[in-house]
Amino acid sequence: MKRLLPHAVVAAALLASQIIAVAQDPGFLPAQPQSSRSRQQIQPAASQSQAQPGSMERDDVAASASRITSMTQLDDSRPLRIKDQVVLRIVEDKAEPKSLVVQDSGDIFAPYIGLVKAAGRTPRQLALYMKGELEKQYFQQATVIVALERAYIPGRGGRQGDGFVPDDMGYITIYGQVIRQGKYEFAPEDQLTASQAILRAGGFAPFAKDKAVKIIRKIPGKGNVTIVVNLRDVMTKGRLEKDITIYPNDTIIVEEKLINF
Repeated sequence: MKRLLPHAVVAAALLASQIIAVAQDPGFLPAQPQSSRSRQQIQPAASQSQAQPGSMERDDVAASASRITSMTQLDDSRPLRIKDQVVLRIVEDKAEPKSLVVQDSGDIFAPYIGLVKAAGRTPRQLALYMKGELEKQYFQQATVIVALERAYIPGRGGRQGDGFVPDDMGYITIYGQVIRQGKYEFAPEDQLTASQAILRAGGFAPFAKDKAVKIIRKIPGKGNVTIVVNLRDVMTKGRLEKDITIYPNDTIIVEEKLINF
């Protein structure tokens, strides 16, 4: 018994040191019951369901504006209107995108510059103007990103007869070889052609089959009808008679052209 005693003491000391080490480990977490972990996983989903209507769409616009780094991707088809909401970002400023409203005067209050005329200019035209002003005295080179956040449609949507995004707002969807695939708001009173819709999506991607762009349109009594348009002739040769009018809920598909090596 006297010979075993030192070994027992050593073993007890080692066990105690291991317990102390675990207790002092900052990464150590005690085991939790399954029900507790389940509640923790459910809580974020519940908070998403309580988000304000339209907030996720506006977050998407801001997120897109934060990723765009080239002004060539900006929309050059729809002029901004009074009370439209836009997202503005100056890349070199390294600040978060700002949400601005086109005032009744037609201006927005832009960082560094102050009041800038926005109504009547497309997002790309506005961005190019601001770029020139910023480079005069604030930046050696300025990259300005402007994107429409919420369209204001007069005479619709609100109790006073005005509102954002009317109840009968339609959409067009653009898939395939364009810079920004997605679903775009399109009011029935807007006038939009196939080539302008492509510009709204940032233009064609490098391998776009621009000579055979498909427009899928649902016609009552006929179902889905496919219209094929040669937009290369429209956009490079000025053959405007080949362009067609786009209607709400049209789907535009730009396929990838085959490359023979």
